[in-house]
Amino acid sequence: MSGPKFTLPRLAAFGALALLGACAQPYSHHAAEPAAASNPPPVAPGPQAIWYHVKFDTGSIAIDGNGQTVINAVVTYLQQNPNSDATIIGKTDTVGSQNYNMHLSHQRADAVRNALVYDGKIAAPRVETRWTGETRQAVATGDDTAETANRVVDIAIH
Repeated sequence: MSGPKFTLPRLAAFGALALLGACAQPYSHHAAEPAAASNPPPVAPGPQAIWYHVKFDTGSIAIDGNGQTVINAVVTYLQQNPNSDATIIGKTDTVGSQNYNMHLSHQRADAVRNALVYDGKIAAPRVETRWTGETRQAVATGDDTAETANRVVDIAIH
């Protein structure tokens, strides 16, 4: 009596079934995506700080004309005051998940930093980038509430 014959078609079929079985594992067996971490300023900029605000549309990181005007004012101030630095703090409202909003606030802060450093020619060490997601709102709201005052990047000049 001979054993089972392992032909190329049988091996291919077995391999395909094994691959399908591995792919069909429940999601719970996969590692969960780590939550994005908040990165607030370690020390508040202080009472002498000058504040600017760049507003954003819901879910957007695009800097509109009004935001560009604010960035231009910050660039001008920093160029005229070479001993001053900027702390950028990205924020969001509560529309979307907390993890999504943490990433979005980080992307908004990066967009403003890039506009200051690359477009405005401000030295990178003078610009600190932070983000808080929906955790530090200007106007407290419930979940999934669109609030313009919370969709901002705050810029503190100190």
